[in-house]
Amino acid sequence: MVKHKISTWFHAAVLLVVFWVAHSGLQAQHVTEYVQVDSLTVGDSFSYKITLNKDQVYDRVLFPDSSNFGDAIEIRSRQHFKVTDFKDSLVYRLQYFGTEDTQIPALPVALLAGNDTTTVYTNPVSISFKSVLQSEEEAFRPLKPIFDFARAWWPYIAGLIVLALFGWYLYRLYQQKSLEPKPEPRPEFQPTPFVDPLAQLENSLKQLRSFTFEEEEDFKQFYINLGDAIRTYFEDLYKIPALESTSREIIQALERRMADERMINQTRKVLQQADMVKFAKFQPTEEQAEVSLSVAEEFVKVARNNDGPRIEQMRRQHQSRMEEQRRAYEEETEPESKELQNA
Repeated sequence: MVKHKISTWFHAAVLLVVFWVAHSGLQAQHVTEYVQVDSLTVGDSFSYKITLNKDQVYDRVLFPDSSNFGDAIEIRSRQHFKVTDFKDSLVYRLQYFGTEDTQIPALPVALLAGNDTTTVYTNPVSISFKSVLQSEEEAFRPLKPIFDFARAWWPYIAGLIVLALFGWYLYRLYQQKSLEPKPEPRPEFQPTPFVDPLAQLENSLKQLRSFTFEEEEDFKQFYINLGDAIRTYFEDLYKIPALESTSREIIQALERRMADERMINQTRKVLQQADMVKFAKFQPTEEQAEVSLSVAEEFVKVARNNDGPRIEQMRRQHQSRMEEQRRAYEEETEPESKELQNA
């Protein structure tokens, strides 16, 4: 009887130990996140911290990289703090480029031990967008009453004098025309020259290369001209209403048209930097302006390889239209030329 009770207590103790070990293994890997802000404007920087608690020493820990944060958030820097063998902390310095509410998704943290990989996830964090544009509306001013002027006769007299002078001028002009020799035949057709979108973009960038920065306002004008040069290229070549679209809308339109990935990335960099200067009151340096201009010049090289056939097709279509207009012009002026020869 005593042996049976000892065996029962022994099995219960073993089950309790097994349950405690399994429960501890499930709760051992724990990750928490911390965000410094709850609302952002375009160009704002903020800190995002991930803390990892481990139950053992792992061969390697893989924290989230730039591909996990989405298009609206870029990593500026990150700093790793290893408190102990069982606790890690990583602090990201992030910058926001969106124009609407965003969410930092659940981010994966991978723990590697030999051939085994354990992945834990942070909680998603929602961040609201705070616009810097003013929304106040000015009230309409009331209309002033119509003022009654006293009736005067001198305007009528002045009008009659002007009409008389104008009639005398027409009479003299008629006399001169009657004495002039017969007019020469109409000039030949002058076709409209073809406007190459890529050549226009290159010319705009050459002008910006000699841009001088004497005041802070010059940086804003520089980025406005740089962004408009890129937007005009897409408007003329891809028929995208780029000058009236936001940077995000332009990127989405290029992605729908399956544009070259390098062109999309270079366009995103230039337009995001221009938006920061125009809307977020970001004050760049001359070195940063030089980098933005260099990215635009690299865009031209990629565009020449990718859009060359499209531009050549536009050139041929333009030449065909000019040829049609030339034939129509010659057919229209041929009867007039015959009449002049017969006269």
